[in-house]
Amino acid sequence: MTEKYSSFQASCANCGLKGICFPQGLQDAEMQLLNELVDRSPCAIKGELLYSAGDRVTALYAIRAGIVKIYSYSEGGEEMIHGFYLPGDIIGMESMAFECHQYNAVALDTTSVCGLPYHRLTELGIKIPNFNTQLFSLMSLEIVSSRKHAMLLTQKSAEQRLAEFLWNMSQKFQSRGYEHLQFRLNVLHREVANFLNLTPETISRILGKFHQAQILTWKRKEVVIHQEALLRACATGQETKACTGG
Repeated sequence: MTEKYSSFQASCANCGLKGICFPQGLQDAEMQLLNELVDRSPCAIKGELLYSAGDRVTALYAIRAGIVKIYSYSEGGEEMIHGFYLPGDIIGMESMAFECHQYNAVALDTTSVCGLPYHRLTELGIKIPNFNTQLFSLMSLEIVSSRKHAMLLTQKSAEQRLAEFLWNMSQKFQSRGYEHLQFRLNVLHREVANFLNLTPETISRILGKFHQAQILTWKRKEVVIHQEALLRACATGQETKACTGG
């Protein structure tokens, strides 16, 4: 599988995502060393794989634009979705303990990424001690996110799952400096259902409730949050009547 990188040529120092990506906490000279290693090549188009399970691990990837779905297949051949990643997120870290990628990564929209060669990470850590700290922080965030998702699936209602998913997406857009109350989310409802261990019909039913309660609407890949505080309350379980349509 041919791996794809970013067509964006902006340096790490001039990237709008440097505050949440690899360069966070690095000095100018350190950022220049990092920038010299980053690989930027053509964008991946919608539906194109950035890497497949079984591919040799050659790099970690920072998403510059677009959205990426990480997924695998069950023994029965059913797709299992493990996450959706936005600009500023890092993908590929879950395979650092292996020689090959454990999951598939597909672009859900025109997507650009920066590739950081895996075999240069040790060298980079020696030259830039702060880089190791940032890498460990990113890994820690990914672990916490995975554990929170496991808790979401086992301890929360269907309404809370969807509310928290959309709330988290909104917060991610806000942290990146994007509009967070109205945004494009190029993810199918059935993919969200898969990720949340729900049925597509359940997702449609809950979205209907959210629309009726004027909490949010999600139509034609456009999410509009009408009542941010109420969506948050639904996600945390503080509000149940409006969320369940009761």
